[in-house]
Amino acid sequence: MKRQKEVKKRHYIITRLVRPFVGLYFKIVYRLKINVPRVHKKDGPFIVLANHTVNPDPIIMGLSFPFHLYYIASEQIFNLGLLSHLLNYAVNPIRKSKSVSDINTIRKIKRIVEEGGSIGIFPEGNTTYDGITATIHPSTAKLIKMIKLPVLILNTKGLYLSYPRWAVFRKKGKSEIYLKKRLEVSDYENLTDDELYKVLIENLQVDAAKDQETSNVLFKGKNMAEGLQRMVFIDLDKKIPFVTYTTGNSLKSTMSDFELIYQTNGKLLTKAGKEVTLHEINNEVKSAYYAYYQTSPLQHLFVENVEMIESLPTKKISHGKVELNLRKDSFYFIGKDGPVNWHFDDITNIAIQGKRQIIIYMANKTYLVRLELSSSPYKYLLTYQIYNYIKFGGANIDEHLSKLGL
Repeated sequence: MKRQKEVKKRHYIITRLVRPFVGLYFKIVYRLKINVPRVHKKDGPFIVLANHTVNPDPIIMGLSFPFHLYYIASEQIFNLGLLSHLLNYAVNPIRKSKSVSDINTIRKIKRIVEEGGSIGIFPEGNTTYDGITATIHPSTAKLIKMIKLPVLILNTKGLYLSYPRWAVFRKKGKSEIYLKKRLEVSDYENLTDDELYKVLIENLQVDAAKDQETSNVLFKGKNMAEGLQRMVFIDLDKKIPFVTYTTGNSLKSTMSDFELIYQTNGKLLTKAGKEVTLHEINNEVKSAYYAYYQTSPLQHLFVENVEMIESLPTKKISHGKVELNLRKDSFYFIGKDGPVNWHFDDITNIAIQGKRQIIIYMANKTYLVRLELSSSPYKYLLTYQIYNYIKFGGANIDEHLSKLGL
């Protein structure tokens, strides 16, 4: 039986038809400037890499080139019913699970490349929470060495501060996408995987706060701090978690006069009048929560009502609302068939999706947990990571803060 082609003319036609309208939207809403030299399809195919700052990054990357890009995407976009069918028809994304290595992903990439298609990858695998590039997956270097194509590395400026991952409302500023580095095959074919990995880290590393200091672009909006409790879920004065809330441009605590004021330069102002970056505050959150986890005598940490959704390859099944208990070593809830305890040892990975959802991967099942509107998915991820960090011999988290978070 003849295998269907992956690269189809309609993908290019659809991309070309929608590009002017989508480009106008981002030019107006994000004040986006594209500074990518014209790259000709005949010089490709290419592997295109970029740092991941906002959800529309794949669209913004696609606006930078006159040809269609085939993106590696989370498996969660493949079980959305009709929308998934439309996406497959129009752009043919490449499925990648966040829980396991997927040989089918590699096979599809190879087929697309053999047919002349270019691949788009966001090596962080997730959008940044605090404006600093998250961990780059080492497997990216191995993939590049395997595929052997020219590599285009893009960076963005201003997109994160226009719409931080935790934020409820978009802010008005300026943004830019530009070509940071072009690597020909001859530039990396003699490098080891580790050497190439270092090159990728160097050219994908971005810092939203430093970029803002250089550009002096301000990002204005209403209720600018709203949603910040999703990242800063702990009172950093009293070191008590799950007690913060936002009002207007401020994050406050129900347990003290702790307050952070979000400013138009994307920094936070403390009660003492000190400016701190979101990255600095995020490190404080991780350190303080680690200390709380270690010292609290309570096994039970937090409880809230959530919607439990089973994520299948082609569809999602809602199991309704449950009262989810976050414990130091597990998730506990009462399901339709009685008590359920998911021990962290039985969970292969946890990921944050969007602004208020977590994905729980187990050996044979995957669940999407939809939290309350103002809830922090970050606390679930950090709890799971801290448990595993301690389990595998971690001791002083202040020296290894990068091991926690996204």
